[in-house]
Amino acid sequence: MNKRTLLAAACSAIAIGALPLAGAQAQDAYPDKPIRVIMPWAAGGPTDVVGRVIAVRMGEILGHPLVIESRPGASGTIGAAQVARAPADGYTVLMNPSVQGIYPAQFKSLTFDPIKDFRMVGVLGTVPMVAVVPPDSKFKTFGELIAQAKAQPGSLSFASPGVATLPHLAGELINTTTKASISHVGYRGSSPALTDVAGGHVDLMYAPLAPALPLIQSGKVRPIAVTTKTRLAELPDVPTIAENGLPGFDIVTWYGMWVPKDTPEPIIAKLNKAMIEASQSPKVVEALKSQGTLPSTMSYQEAEAFNLAESARWIKVMKDANIQPE
Repeated sequence: MNKRTLLAAACSAIAIGALPLAGAQAQDAYPDKPIRVIMPWAAGGPTDVVGRVIAVRMGEILGHPLVIESRPGASGTIGAAQVARAPADGYTVLMNPSVQGIYPAQFKSLTFDPIKDFRMVGVLGTVPMVAVVPPDSKFKTFGELIAQAKAQPGSLSFASPGVATLPHLAGELINTTTKASISHVGYRGSSPALTDVAGGHVDLMYAPLAPALPLIQSGKVRPIAVTTKTRLAELPDVPTIAENGLPGFDIVTWYGMWVPKDTPEPIIAKLNKAMIEASQSPKVVEALKSQGTLPSTMSYQEAEAFNLAESARWIKVMKDANIQPE
């Protein structure tokens, strides 16, 4: 081997050895430019509102802004697909509600894997749900309602914002758990669903707290139970479903942040730390509260495990309820 060959080999070895160092330095410097946040829902919706308030504070913490780009359509799958194909460098992230983990059972064909093509950064916040009935409903407790639904199958109905939304799946889980039979009536959003409950056209809805609370306070609907494991500060006199004969019952809707699957762990950890810090700031806490959302302190590892458990849980509910993918 001549000197020129030896020199070339030495330079190549040095260059190869420097690659991990360069990668580590890039991760240490992260972020050094704005971060794109793909929002796969229309501007002004709950995911958008919650996502924006946390994104602004995260940008302040990280030293570079998180710039939200709306990519609505196909129940959020258009935006999710875009993130799945993006470079795994931490500069493209996805904000989506818990429906992300339900996609495998909701759609027959997707261009991406909603679980395997992503890593979770964290849970932005959780949203309690409350079982509400018309103000003049004869049911004073959740237990009374379930008793009739079991004794007279199909005599009662429950509303939801749409097929395969968590309020819909919560109702199906109640049906299978209690052996009750309450018919589902799907709407296009929470507002029209709550309007029909208030008007007595539907008997029940498992409604997210934010849109339901003003109607509860004005007497247009009446709460009979909450879906969380403990009572809510906003409705301290309303018992949990667990108190009504379903021990351990605990359901929340939630919003999360994801990145492409090969994103380096130090970048995921940095994003998660900024998210948790952002969600604890007083201004953000107050903004989340106005949306009926509780901030989360889950690590990215805890969020990943939570997402997998939630996905498995709701996919099973869909199969048990014979909800067919589109």
